[in-house]
Amino acid sequence: MSVPTQTPLRIESKWYGYNNAKMEIDLAIPVNTEWLSSENLRLAVGYAADQFIKAMADAKSRHTFGCEFCGKPARENYLNIASYLHLPPKGTIWNGHPSSGPFILILVHVVCKMSGECGKEAKKLSSELAQDTGTPETHIPEKNPVDETIYPLFGSCSNCKTDETAKKTLSVCVKCKTAQYCSKDCQRADWPRHKESCKWIIGSRWYNENGGESVYKDNPDRIIMAKA
Repeated sequence: MSVPTQTPLRIESKWYGYNNAKMEIDLAIPVNTEWLSSENLRLAVGYAADQFIKAMADAKSRHTFGCEFCGKPARENYLNIASYLHLPPKGTIWNGHPSSGPFILILVHVVCKMSGECGKEAKKLSSELAQDTGTPETHIPEKNPVDETIYPLFGSCSNCKTDETAKKTLSVCVKCKTAQYCSKDCQRADWPRHKESCKWIIGSRWYNENGGESVYKDNPDRIIMAKA
């Protein structure tokens, strides 16, 4: 039985926090090449979303975040997922501009608590974006209805996820430059989960409130969308 060929599917995720703070994480996730045909794109998008969830623990650990709407320490998120898999190969002239190549864009609204007023604001903003851009809104990784569950703080250890670790200087994975840990024990304990997503992360950047950029992992092939 032949093994399906796989193609890296590029994902650009943009995480929005308080006062214009932003984080960008670039991923390249292997998918079955046949899924990238026009009739199978839904399969590719659904699979990419499921795999992105696996990498969210890494991304959440990389930096502390204030809620996009009130500035309080953030624990949750609300997403818009947009498919640009219809784009021609990178560099091909498309609509008068060089194509960035096929990719998926994920916009992440960083929130203190989805069951509160900020959660309502995130849903409202997501709904507006969905209408304007056709990007479906998604509440993940919390698959159950919005409730009172307390989720890990952004900036906490990728393994134990305790609030105390969000106040410490953590050790970053030397390969992906994104997942952070409070101890060697936590890093070793998380490796069975992280070893897969570690290979997917190809770029990682942070932008502070003044627009200053800190590059954690340089991605020379980062996606630059042409402006209309």
